[in-house]
Amino acid sequence: MHARESRAGLRGTPASSLLAGQVAVHDLHAGSSIVAIEGGLQLGLRDRSLAWLGDAVPLVSITLHEGERFVTPQRGMVSISALRAPGASRAGSAAFIVLSPRATTGAHGWLPLAARHLAGLIRTRWRRTA
Repeated sequence: MHARESRAGLRGTPASSLLAGQVAVHDLHAGSSIVAIEGGLQLGLRDRSLAWLGDAVPLVSITLHEGERFVTPQRGMVSISALRAPGASRAGSAAFIVLSPRATTGAHGWLPLAARHLAGLIRTRWRRTA
């Protein structure tokens, strides 16, 4: 995340969408939040405290369902992909936002900011269908 985006909070960070088979990779600071605003997400990250193991560091896999949030415990690379819906033959689409540590600890907190982004995403989708 660039310094300009972290200073602007959510105003400069629009919601990201993933389709089946797509993977987004982000280099996040400790305390950054990933919020699943539509669909489910599969997160993959490695524990930096085990970096001395080299390539043998196991991948930690975390599942986020719609509306859930994950706060990164340490700085590192996080891969994000759309979660396969139960009973579906292939992965669906998902939307998420990444909040900087400053945006999540601000006076208003992360929930109103996430709600604002969700409203923007819904408006965009309504415009596309109209």
